Amino acid sequence: MTIADTTKDYYHINRLAPWSSFKKWKEGDEINIGGESNPYFSFFETQQKAYNVTTEDGEFSVPGAKFLGCVARNEINSPNVANIAHELVQHFVAYVRELIWEDVRKTEFPHLPSRQRCIWLIPSREGVSFWLNRLGLEGQEFQIARVRLQGRLHVGSDEHLLGDSEPMALTIKRARQYWLGINDNEATQEILFEGRLKIQEFIEAAEFA
Repeated sequence: MTIADTTKDYYHINRLAPWSSFKKWKEGDEINIGGESNPYFSFFETQQKAYNVTTEDGEFSVPGAKFLGCVARNEINSPNVANIAHELVQHFVAYVRELIWEDVRKTEFPHLPSRQRCIWLIPSREGVSFWLNRLGLEGQEFQIARVRLQGRLHVGSDEHLLGDSEPMALTIKRARQYWLGINDNEATQEILFEGRLKIQEFIEAAEFA
C-alpha cells in the first residue's frame, strides 16, 4: 500500500453508464471513494446479461446461459450467436476474476484497496492513451478527468488479470502477482485508490490521440 502523493496528478476515465453511481462530474467536485461498490462491480451486483427473443406471443428477455442453451437445441435462431457467446464468456470470466481477486486480497493483502470498492486511476497521460484504446469507448459518453488525491493506493498491472480458462493454481498465482504490485510495463499500470479525490479539470479525448 502507498499513501497518495497529494501534489501528483492522476487521471480517471469516468464512463457515464446507466448503472454507475458516478454521475457527470464538475470541476472542483470532491468525491469519497471506498464506502460502497464501484460502478464496475455494481454491474455484477445489479445487472443481468439477458437477450431479447421475439416469438409469435411477443418479445421476451432470456438470461444469457439459457439463451445459448436454446440456440444449441435449435429452439432459438440467432445470426449473432458467436458475438453473444463471446460477450457472455467475457462477462463470467470477469465476474469470477473479481470474486477470486477479492478473496486473495482479503486473505493475504487486507491492507490494500479493494477492486470492488476502489476507483481506477491512470498515472500518466501516456497511460490514458493506452486505456482509451483498451476500453473501446466509441459511441459512449465519458469524461477524462485530471484529479488530486488524499488516501491510499495500490499499483497493479492489467497483465496479471485473469482473461481465459486456466488451472486454478495459475489463477491464484496471477492474483498474488497483481496484489504484490509486480509489473514491468508502465502503460498497463492501473492505480486502485480509496480515499478522497478532487476533480482538477477535464481533458478532451482528442488530446490523447
